Amino acid sequence: MRSNAVPHYFYGDPADVVERLEMDDLGCRACLSHRVVFDRVVCGDGRNENQTGVPRVGHRCKWFRD
Repeated sequence: MRSNAVPHYFYGDPADVVERLEMDDLGCRACLSHRVVFDRVVCGDGRNENQTGVPRVGHRCKWFRD
C-alpha cells in the first residue's frame, strides 16, 4: 500500500518548494557544465566521464556550477 503523503520537502517555505521543483525539472540543464548532444543533455565536466544521457543530478551534482 502506497502512502498519499507529500514528500518531506513540501512542508516549509512555499518559495523554497517551488525553487526545488524548478531545479528538479531543469536537472543538468541548470549547470554551466552541461552540453547538448543530439537534443540530449549530458554532463560536460571532464571529471565526470561515466555519466551519459541525462543523469538527472543537475544541481545535486558535486561538480555543479551555476
